[in-house]
Amino acid sequence: MKMGTHLRTLSLILAAACASPAPGMADDAVQRTVSRSGIPAFDEAMLSPEFWIRRLPDPDAVLLDARDTAARRARVHGPGGGFVDLQQLPAGFRRAQVLEWIAQAGQSVVKIGVDESGKPVPAAALAAIRRNTAPDRVAAQTPARYGLSVRRAQLRTLPTERIFHAAADQRDYESLQSGMLFPGEPVVILHTSADRHWLLAMSSQGPAWVRTKDTAEGTREQVFGYDARAPGRVVTGDQVRTVFTPEAPEVSELLLDMGTALPFADVPAGEPVNGASAYASWALEVPVRGAGGKLAFKPALLRRSADSAPGYLPLTQANIIRQAFKFLGERYGWGHQFNARDCSGLTSEVYRSMGLLLPPNSGLQGSSAAFRHRRFTDQDSHADRVLALKEAQVGDLVVVPGHVLMIIGHVDGEPYVIQDVPYAVFKDAGTGLVRKTNLNQVAVTPLLPLYADDKTLYVDAMTSLVHVTGR
Repeated sequence: MKMGTHLRTLSLILAAACASPAPGMADDAVQRTVSRSGIPAFDEAMLSPEFWIRRLPDPDAVLLDARDTAARRARVHGPGGGFVDLQQLPAGFRRAQVLEWIAQAGQSVVKIGVDESGKPVPAAALAAIRRNTAPDRVAAQTPARYGLSVRRAQLRTLPTERIFHAAADQRDYESLQSGMLFPGEPVVILHTSADRHWLLAMSSQGPAWVRTKDTAEGTREQVFGYDARAPGRVVTGDQVRTVFTPEAPEVSELLLDMGTALPFADVPAGEPVNGASAYASWALEVPVRGAGGKLAFKPALLRRSADSAPGYLPLTQANIIRQAFKFLGERYGWGHQFNARDCSGLTSEVYRSMGLLLPPNSGLQGSSAAFRHRRFTDQDSHADRVLALKEAQVGDLVVVPGHVLMIIGHVDGEPYVIQDVPYAVFKDAGTGLVRKTNLNQVAVTPLLPLYADDKTLYVDAMTSLVHVTGR
């Protein structure tokens, strides 16, 4: 599964009275009720990051220093970490291996049911798209080629821009969307589609199809050398764009998501960059497609007023909360659709802005060997699960099949989360009836008690509590 698999109905019910706040925490006066949008145990103050930060005894304490953070970045590319270590791939691949990756890339999490107009997808149309993967053109031995993403680029399960859904009323999940590459992200190129418009590429997330025009091909040294350069600026806002420039359209208004790190460009002092002075901006070096699709680099300007930092932010509870709340209200975007992100995209970008890498989907985030976990099985009692959640720390991740949420604090002992979710279902306290609440955005909700469906409590569906910053 790719980038933020969230396929289950989430649900909420009103919380029972819980224990008092821990010593040292501010006891904010809140009057919890059902919000107009249907969120239970809610108060408007909860939509401010400062509400949660001031409840913490030491919000600015550094949880992991630079050395520990770097070690975690290395471990996530190691055995069981959740990412593919591209630099460990061989210099060439056998036909059987490439065919296996074509098949692996083509495994859509969301079934293919209807097309853009809501009509059933003809078998012949789908067969034609699959023929474009060109398995018959895979050579006995394929040399590895290397590239960098030149823009925010979709990863697809099949080489097509056609849009499919499981059903006409399920348009928030696109069947072929597999994830997203960000500007400057390295790939190993494995194969080319029959129409030459798509590349089968191995990214750190695994094999997928990416448009040929979204990558630039270079040498191994160029690609991994660029990736290893120290960041000049790290994007700390939800999204920023480079400065508009008609002189260099390939670097004009590039969309940069939270956590994207780009190196400084080496430009002469006082010289204009793409027709504008760099006086009030940062000059950053970004990859572009040169002649014949070859890798080249150009400077792009990022305004100094844009939300960025000279390096990764300190990993503190206050920063975790502030970074997460920068996405509050953003529309849910399956696999980073709609210039947005989904549940695992939210959690991964928050931590990426502080130098930590999380795997690309909720299942891998709940199992990655790079982090400490409290795992749950059928042998764990309901009481044990509730206790674990009440003791959870800010930034811990709650994982259930197909979804991940982030702990942001406790009110009267009850844990609250921030999550990116299409909708929620809870039982109305007055009628006892199940009520579906359409959220379709990043939202703050209570966590206890929850229902994953009409019968199963949410806490009992939990498979892992991830202590991302735990040593």
